[in-house]
Parts: sequence; structure tokens; C-alpha cells
Amino acid sequence: MRNAWLGLILVLPGCGGGEANQEEETGGVELGDHNPAWSPDGSMILFTSTEGGGGSNENLWRMKADGTERTQLTFSSEHSFVNMPGAGWNVVANRICYSSDLADNDEIWTALPDGTNGVRLTNHPAADWEPTWSPDGQWIVFQSNRSGNWEIWKMRSDGSNLVQLTSHPADDWEPNWSPMGDKIVFQSLRSGNWDIWVMNADGSNLVNVTADPAEDTDPSWSPDGTKIVYASNFGNLEEPEIFVRALLGGVSNRLTFAQLAASAPAYSRDGTKIAYEQLKGNRTELQIIQAP
Repeated sequence: MRNAWLGLILVLPGCGGGEANQEEETGGVELGDHNPAWSPDGSMILFTSTEGGGGSNENLWRMKADGTERTQLTFSSEHSFVNMPGAGWNVVANRICYSSDLADNDEIWTALPDGTNGVRLTNHPAADWEPTWSPDGQWIVFQSNRSGNWEIWKMRSDGSNLVQLTSHPADDWEPNWSPMGDKIVFQSLRSGNWDIWVMNADGSNLVNVTADPAEDTDPSWSPDGTKIVYASNFGNLEEPEIFVRALLGGVSNRLTFAQLAASAPAYSRDGTKIAYEQLKGNRTELQIIQAP
């Protein structure tokens, strides 16, 4: 049964756009819009889209929170620019962060919110993905396979002082810095399936938050730092849905019921809404629901 507070789901205009031709070459990338990240004032959403990129190529876009005024920020038919849902747009630095293969390898970059003044921060033959900001704009956390498997790393916002935070034979992915700056949430296979984990910002005190047999992915924080929103097939769902739970002593609370693959959730900065992506066929669209 749906909770009464869910209300109307808002499908953002122009996002996704129905079924794509199943024979279209996608290069393994789902066509459509991905990875919603709210602006610091909550008025806009940064996201990744295959629109305007040519086939499966991805570029950065932004739009108003009601889906209007879609604006393309990067323009490439040869390279991809991919942001991360959650803390990908920082008010202190007044910059966005993303990964791109613009330099022929997946590296971490930052830019102004309009996509200009791009600065490359990493330079390594391995892949560096999924960056997010610390709330003070001084650090960026990301995932990298430069040590032989996927681990969580952080660095100063100018690319200096690189620090490896996790070291485990299993993969650690998709880190998001907490709003208070003291913790980092991420997904990990170290328990045998994808679970949500939290650690201190220095990599200490690892805690398995979800600890269940479901596949729990794409975690990000509520603005007050007390809850984590994520995607999961908890309860033997055929497709992942959006869930939220309190960081301490919480239980999983299911938020979406579309029975379509939902992922990449992110809270609005006032904590009243959650944006996420939903797969229809082989195409994704961005949607917004009211937060509990």
C-alpha cells in the first residue's frame, strides 16, 4: 500500500521521452537522462543525458527543478561527461564535479555551473569515476581502480593530497559526502552483495548500514544527514525501487511502486523532494517525488 504522503509523481518534461528503438546502438549506455543532482539553492538540477551527444555519448545538462529551461553544458559527440547524483554541485566552490574521458581516459574534472572553465584534477591510466564534493568545497571523493580494484579515494579540490580511503578485495563504488562533512556513504560488495556502507571521512569506522541479501546501490544523504536514500530490490523485487532509511537504527522504507527500474536518487536541498531516474525499455527519464 502506498503511503499517503507520496502524492503525485512529477515526470520532468523532456526527460527520457518514451521507448527507444531496441536496435539502436547504445554502447552499453542507457539512452535518456541520468544522475540528478540539485543545485545548492534547490532551483535547478544538474544531470547527464545522451541527448545531444550522438548515440550513446553523454553530456552534462541542467534545468529548472520543474523540468523547464533544459540547457546543454558540454558539447561532444566523441567524449562523455558524467556527473554523480547527490553532492555534485557545491555552493562554496561554486563548481560542479564530474568524470570525463575528454583526455582519452576517465578522469575527475570540475567546472563552473554553466559548464565552462573545466579543470582536470586527475591524471592516471586507470579509471576515476563518480566524484562528489565535501560540503566545505575543500575535498572531492571518488572511486578509482588505480590500485587494481575499485576503491574509494579522496583528494583536495585542486587535485592534490590524494588519499586512498578503502582497501578491500571487493569493489567499493559511488561515494557521497555527508552534509556535515564527517562521513562518506558508498556501496560495496564486501559482504557478498551490494550493501550500503558508511565510514568516517578519513576511512575509519566502517559500518554496514543495510546488511541484507538485497542489492542496495546508489546511496546519497538527506540534507540533515540523518537518512540515506538509495535503490534496492529489497523484498525480492524484480526491479529496483527507491528506498530511504534512517542512518541509525532505521528500517527500509519503500518510496516508489512503479515496478520499473528506479535508481540514482538525490534529495532536494530543503529535504522535501527526491529526484531519481527510472528506466522504461532501454531509456531513462527523471522523476521527482515528495520526500517522507
